[in-house]
Order: sequence, then structure tokens, then C-alpha cells
Amino acid sequence: MFSTALLSQIILALFCQAFCFEPTEEDLKCFNDYETEMKCSLSTDRLKSCSGYKFQKMYACIFERSNHSDNCECKIKVQDFLLNENFTSTLLEGTNVLSSKTFKTEDFIKPKTPVLSVQKTANGNFNVTWDDQYEIRVLEDLRINLTYGIKGGHENTVPNTVGSFEIMGKNLQPNTNYILTATMSTDYNDHSISSDQSAPVEFTTSKMVIPPLCVGLIIIICVIFICILR
Repeated sequence: MFSTALLSQIILALFCQAFCFEPTEEDLKCFNDYETEMKCSLSTDRLKSCSGYKFQKMYACIFERSNHSDNCECKIKVQDFLLNENFTSTLLEGTNVLSSKTFKTEDFIKPKTPVLSVQKTANGNFNVTWDDQYEIRVLEDLRINLTYGIKGGHENTVPNTVGSFEIMGKNLQPNTNYILTATMSTDYNDHSISSDQSAPVEFTTSKMVIPPLCVGLIIIICVIFICILR
């Protein structure tokens, strides 16, 4: 009988290890855009379902499966964010408190995703500008990291660019499609948290044009070479 009870406990322990997983404080990640939104996610491979989990700060937010990943996410609209303000938030499963976590506003700012625009200039360069998606300048020292390159090939990264950036056409391959993306960060948390990557923007370089003078010179050289051979 003792062996049967022990065997039952072992089976129950193995069953719970596989199916009775509870997320911990380390699994909870929260960010705010320092304008109106705070978003939290539960990121763990062992979490089978988002059902029953909620995040509470003044009022509850139910976790749902993300459309972009396997994480469970919930979003909270916040009227205003203040620097040095502490957020004490609670993770619950039903009414059972799983963990409580305190955040300071500036420590978990994740800027909005930038929207890129590329315009070709008269001299064959490409002027890159972006919209930071903020109606007013609420974040100081926004910094953008641009990444561009041939699709599937080597990428060039231009960090710490502010305002606009001009990609030199002479450094690019002619008649080639390039892809440009970007992320943003802020000095409030020493640029430790980057925004989600922007939607890719494509631009195409011009075909290589050989000046008529060069064409004429090539023809003359060929004629002279043929004459010498004769």
C-alpha cells in the first residue's frame, strides 16, 4: 500500500511538472510608451493557455494570445505617465496572486514604432526621414537606429541618428533593391529598450550609366587595337 501511495505521488508530481506550470515574476515583462499605453506580456514556452490570467493595476486587464507571437499579452490605457512614478502591479490566476512587481516609469519605457519614409534626391542619394508617432514631444533624446541592405544580404546599421539621414548612392550597388528598417530608443533608460522594428521600406538604386565620352573612348581604343593586330 505504501508503494502504491508513493507511486501515485510520483505520477502526480510528474503530471503537475508537465501541465501545472505557473508563471513567475521573471516571466512577466511590462513596457510603457510614455504617452497612453502600458503593455504586459507573459513569455514562457511552458504556458499552454492565456485563459484565467490577468494583470491588475487599479483595474484588471485580461491576458490574451498575441497576434504576433505565442506570448500572452494585455494592454492598459493610462491617462498620464510621470517620471519617478512607481507602478506596483499584480499577476493573478483567477483570484490567486502569483506575483507582485514594482516598476519605475522611466525604467520600462519602450518608444512607439517609427514610420519610415525614403526620398531619392537629385544627386542620386536617398534621404531618410521618420515619424516617431508622438503627437507632442513627450520623450527626450529619442534615438533611431537605421538598418539597410540588400534583401538576404549584408546589412549596414547607422546608430544614434537624430532628425534625418542621407544614404549615399555611390556606396550602393546600381539597379538594386534595398530594404530599410529602424528601431527607436530613449535616453530616459540609457537606450536600453528599443521599440519594435518598423515596417520595412524598399528603395531602388539607378542603373549604371556610362557617359558618351567614355563610350567613344572605348570605341577608339578598340579600333586602334584592331589596327595594331592587322
